[in-house]
Amino acid sequence: MAAMNLYVRSQLRHRRRRAFAVIGAVALGSALLIALTSLGAGFREAARAPLAGIAADLIVTRPDTGSASGQSGRGVRQPFGLATFDGAELGEVRSVQGVREASGSLQIWDFGPRSTVTIAGVDPAQRAVGPGRILDRNIVEGRALRPGERGVAVLDRHYAAFYGTKTGRQVKVGTRMLPVVGVVEIKDAAQTAAANVYLPLADAQQLAGLPADQVNQIHVQVGDSGETEEVTARINDRIGNVSAITADSLVQIMGAVGRISARFSTIAAVVGAIGGLILSWTALRGLVAERTREIGVLMALGWRRGDVVRAFRLEALVLGLAGAALGILVGLALAGLMSYVPIPELLPEPPGGAGHGGTATETGGEGLPVSISLTALAAATLLAVLGSTLAGILAAHRVTGLKPARNLVSL
Repeated sequence: MAAMNLYVRSQLRHRRRRAFAVIGAVALGSALLIALTSLGAGFREAARAPLAGIAADLIVTRPDTGSASGQSGRGVRQPFGLATFDGAELGEVRSVQGVREASGSLQIWDFGPRSTVTIAGVDPAQRAVGPGRILDRNIVEGRALRPGERGVAVLDRHYAAFYGTKTGRQVKVGTRMLPVVGVVEIKDAAQTAAANVYLPLADAQQLAGLPADQVNQIHVQVGDSGETEEVTARINDRIGNVSAITADSLVQIMGAVGRISARFSTIAAVVGAIGGLILSWTALRGLVAERTREIGVLMALGWRRGDVVRAFRLEALVLGLAGAALGILVGLALAGLMSYVPIPELLPEPPGGAGHGGTATETGGEGLPVSISLTALAAATLLAVLGSTLAGILAAHRVTGLKPARNLVSL
């Protein structure tokens, strides 16, 4: 055993180029597995974040097939292309199989002379899912809206700072002046609930000239997130043609890279790891083949075939461990760089912009929420070590299958 260890150490010292080639190939596979897995997880997390912030799995809207030509000019109105749901339809959604919670809200726009203000009508009693959850948890000044309250407003922090408005002052919404009772910070993780001004739902309905039970967004929390598509289909069957914003639809907005990374990152990572193992197998074959004469000498001196295979297995194991360690470091570095990749803007701003320097729908400057899973690290290490060791064993078996005399005359 001591002779075997001495032989392995001497080979690692004197055949550094080949050893580095094996280590590099193993490291490449490990790094690709870690980096691609992390990239896919980052895109999936980025797509889930806008909905996770409001504890929803989907946001249901109804396309408006009417003409938008009659909605020109200033004043308060619904967003172009959105129709409403009534209270009975909201109740139908809540009764759909697989729906845990559902709350309705009303998004409207206030077209002013130089800016467009987004307004969210919120039911303060609905705090489990939807904008009410954000107002309940993210207030940074003052207080949230109270159930049954009318004639007050909560402002987005950026909007309030831009216009120098604080709690206790008034803000103009449509033609009304309303006291500001609170300021809320809408982080990017909750951008689907973003607005400049938050009003009690009844006030928003009145401003838009809608009946008291009308909403144009339904935020739905599904019991099993894996059934989101099935629940969407049931809602569509129950209340007619609807559109749904889901994590998958947000991935679509991210573009081809996001779709491929989110859906096929695991497959791509495994393919990359296998590619690295193939390269390491090629390098190990060369490492073993160039020692054919040495193997013949060792076997002529009394080494058995099993001794030679164990020596190369030990050498391949050491190289695999070194490659796995290097690959993990490179993979972590690549994942760290990916965290600087900007997240695409998932939700469009209202037409004309909000008229101030930081709308709550902006995502610029935020990087992918990349995370490294222990499973990916373990898989990268396992594949690197087992793959390189197996490659070393197979290469050694191939050479030791020859008779010592043939090894001695091999070039």
